[in-house]
Amino acid sequence: MTLNFRISIQFYPIFLGIILTATTGSFAQHKANSNGNSLKQSIALIDSAFQHNNAEDFNKLVPIKGVQDFYASVVEEKIKKLSGKSKIILVSKDSALVFLSGILLYGNSGDETNYAANYTGIYKFERVAGSWSLKSRIEIDRLNQIKKHRLGINIIPGKSITVKDTLTIDINDSYGFATRLNHTAKLKKLTLNGAETEFSFDAGLLLLKARRKNGQTLTLEYSINVEREETDKNSAYFGDAYGHLRNQYVWHPFFSFSSPNDRADFSLYCTIPKAYYLATSLPQKEMVIGGSRIVEAKSLNPTFGLSIYYDKDWEVNTFRKDHIDLVVYATKDFLPEKRALYAEFSKSYDTLQKHFGKPIGNYLGIVQDRSNTDGWKNRSNSIVVAGVKGSTLITDKPNPRATFGHEVAHGWTNPTGPATNFLTEGWATYAESILLASVYGDSITTTFFKSQKQNYFNGKFDGKSSLWEDYSNNGVSYAKGAWLFYILSHQLGKKHLSTAMTNFIQSGDQSIKSFTSHLSAVAQSDMKPFLNSWLKSKEIPVLEILQSGNSIEILQAGDLFLFPLEFKIRLKDGTYLTKTINMQTKEQTLTISEGVIESFIVDPGSKLLFTMK
Repeated sequence: MTLNFRISIQFYPIFLGIILTATTGSFAQHKANSNGNSLKQSIALIDSAFQHNNAEDFNKLVPIKGVQDFYASVVEEKIKKLSGKSKIILVSKDSALVFLSGILLYGNSGDETNYAANYTGIYKFERVAGSWSLKSRIEIDRLNQIKKHRLGINIIPGKSITVKDTLTIDINDSYGFATRLNHTAKLKKLTLNGAETEFSFDAGLLLLKARRKNGQTLTLEYSINVEREETDKNSAYFGDAYGHLRNQYVWHPFFSFSSPNDRADFSLYCTIPKAYYLATSLPQKEMVIGGSRIVEAKSLNPTFGLSIYYDKDWEVNTFRKDHIDLVVYATKDFLPEKRALYAEFSKSYDTLQKHFGKPIGNYLGIVQDRSNTDGWKNRSNSIVVAGVKGSTLITDKPNPRATFGHEVAHGWTNPTGPATNFLTEGWATYAESILLASVYGDSITTTFFKSQKQNYFNGKFDGKSSLWEDYSNNGVSYAKGAWLFYILSHQLGKKHLSTAMTNFIQSGDQSIKSFTSHLSAVAQSDMKPFLNSWLKSKEIPVLEILQSGNSIEILQAGDLFLFPLEFKIRLKDGTYLTKTINMQTKEQTLTISEGVIESFIVDPGSKLLFTMK
């Protein structure tokens, strides 16, 4: 693979602290003063409440349920909090936009930045009868967009990363432009369209004062001293022999893990001492010049949230499957053996391509992370990350799993917006069932989904999280999401679901709206009500089933779900019937006219995720 580009970069010494506020003046402080001090007082009360541990007081001041739930969990877990440097952005008559910030002292700065994003942000205040109060939260990506990143990166193993990121951005929001960035980043320089501009940086949110215009150029130069804590290596770890930065470390700017507006074109020019190998999460090539190894990488499709890994002892092996390069970055003793990895990748690729067409990209990296325990850890852009060793590639016992194939399957989807993790983790878990069936036969599918049902209950997701709002990938999308795909395979038929997924994957629009549209096309009916009942509820169906003579009454005790429910009925003359009722309301009745009911089995084929009251 040839990537024809190069970035000229220059790195600078770093001198600023963690929290930065531009000295050219506050955005709207003078205007707020002219409107009285009550806005400042309201902000001060919220800052104080955030830092303390009284959820009742906090909830009175911040009437936003998602923020309240986050605050309650932080108080319950007794995590230390610090309020930040809040700022009035603008005031217009009886409304104002305010930057509120606060950080959790969680240990790793990546985790701290991610958790802080649940609170730190832009809020709308309103003045009623002379008193200011918080009314709503403004999503930082609602009107703005990140279109391109041109990243120059220098890595000093065991110490730090220095970055120059030139972004192309569209700004169309009245507040200006804001993006997430690791809260310990030490900013050296910031320019917008080549000129210095007013900004604030606190608790992992960088806020610029900027006029509305598309195609603007934002340039950031900064460094991060990366943690090397042996007991907390998840988000980032820079050791002397190996290290990594995961996307959740927020080491470069982006909006969130589910925003459609920060899917951007990336080009990277990375340098590291030549004794080390370096793997980005994008297709890449490398060369050695003098004492440096230089890696150039470029995204093939718009993406976000990159990861980087390095290691002194890796070997790099490349295999070719059709149009895809499989590149393994791992030590000589890594297991499974590299040719076994290629063989399993090849089988998984062939099976999934048969059902769903070609994947989105033409590159897959397998990257060993020696700071982690054994196993297949995660998928990041175009790479699958393993620990010191991988793990079983595919197994039928004790619980069927195609763990490696799960990560391979991520190459077929790249969704944005609501239900993102349903279309990533739910999809990849469902794909496991297809890979398992290709090896062990169709009978294993029922066993697999029984284990996924148990995973759902073991994870205690019921009543707590919906597929629609699983922005943080808390785990619900794996089991419940896979089950929703499985239910669709029965409702539409496997071939129709395959057709819908193939069209969705190749469409270039991987939103839940697009997914719904492609399902509706093959179903020849509107699938939105069905999907929304499953995606937006925090529960699964809770059924109560009562028999009265030859009638079977089905009651939904919780939220209303739409689904087909199958019964296997034994009549008193010894014959069996199979009946299906399409549940559309919370109370429905199935009446049998063929004979007298002796007994019945609900969902005899285990095709539905539900529980009995």
